[in-house]
Amino acid sequence: MRHYAKVLAGCILVAGFGVLTTVAMAQADRWQALRDDPEIANGVLVAAIGRMIEDNCADIERRRAPARLAAIPLFNRAISLGYSRSEIAAYIDDDAEKERVRALARRWLEQRGASEAVPETICQVGRDEISAGSTIGRLLREG
Repeated sequence: MRHYAKVLAGCILVAGFGVLTTVAMAQADRWQALRDDPEIANGVLVAAIGRMIEDNCADIERRRAPARLAAIPLFNRAISLGYSRSEIAAYIDDDAEKERVRALARRWLEQRGASEAVPETICQVGRDEISAGSTIGRLLREG
């Protein structure tokens, strides 16, 4: 009987690990349609870059109204892909997804010669984007 209990415990442990692995993979895959959609992926990246610029530059801030207005089409696009409001909120709050997007934003800034180690380089990119009137620049202002 004791051997049977050990085998049963081992089976439960393996099954539990399998379920947890499946749940983790499902969580990661649950956002894939949002990641793959160019409109949403670009909008989320632009927002993350703007936030990184604002976080590193005391003289640059996000323009709240344009940033909120820019989010509306992204929200509507996610709805059209079949996501509910609560799923979209979960996506926005997902820590792993936030870090994934931050890494993309860091890479984008690094490609332009900016580094978090030297915040002024990030500020210069922000000023350049504002001057160029780019999508990122329109979400920011100096002041």
